[in-house]
Amino acid sequence: MFKKIYIEITNNCNLNCSFCKGTKRDKEFIDLSKFKILLDKIDGYSKYLYFHIMGEPLLHPKINELINEASLRYMVNITTNGYLIKKIENNKNIRQVNISLHSFNLKYKKSLDNYLDDIFNAVDKLVVNNTIICYRMWVNSEDKDKIIDRLNKKYNCKILDEKKIKLDNNVYFEIEDEFIWPSYDNNYFSIEGSCRGLRDHIGILVDGTIVPCCLDSDGIINLGNIYKDYLSDIINNELFREMKEGFLNNKKIHNLCKKCNFYELRR
Repeated sequence: MFKKIYIEITNNCNLNCSFCKGTKRDKEFIDLSKFKILLDKIDGYSKYLYFHIMGEPLLHPKINELINEASLRYMVNITTNGYLIKKIENNKNIRQVNISLHSFNLKYKKSLDNYLDDIFNAVDKLVVNNTIICYRMWVNSEDKDKIIDRLNKKYNCKILDEKKIKLDNNVYFEIEDEFIWPSYDNNYFSIEGSCRGLRDHIGILVDGTIVPCCLDSDGIINLGNIYKDYLSDIINNELFREMKEGFLNNKKIHNLCKKCNFYELRR
């Protein structure tokens, strides 16, 4: 049914990045028993899980238990800021790790070299187990040139103007323009436009709230709750169907979607 499902295992984060909208929701960590219920409820709807919406997934005290449990039935993918990557460096059950290198900031009292050294050391262990690595960065990242220089030296390559480049076996680098977070308070507005949300993915917040995509950080577009509802019912409810049909016809139905430029920017 879906190419992937985003699961927020925690909305807590160890950083406070300027590019992140954050969330006003109460901070939570998903309980292992509830996580198992969630896995049962989405069984058959996707093979790919992404531990990513808000928060830093590696901050979860039972991150490896969650990975191992999910990997029994699903392909596990993780997006991380990289500061805690040592916690998963020996886990053999991760399909892909996306590392947001634009998260680095000296205010977290760690040098760029130490930050990258820890990441590179963990990556070397992860790729041995065939984990795919994707380094990510914003075009306007303050330390872009320094980071690219370290990547070039590490992988004996030359990153130029490519949006995406393969650095090594199972190792990639992507650079993108920063998008506008959907918010009723931003200056962007468009009725026309599409989205991959609901068409090839959905998101599940840490409290079980189902949202159309990973950018609805406050669960404004609440489609239901995975612990209370059947996913089959949610897929067939009026709002879900109207929004999906709208996207297929290049029309944004929900007001929050009209304040989002992610799809247009990435397209």
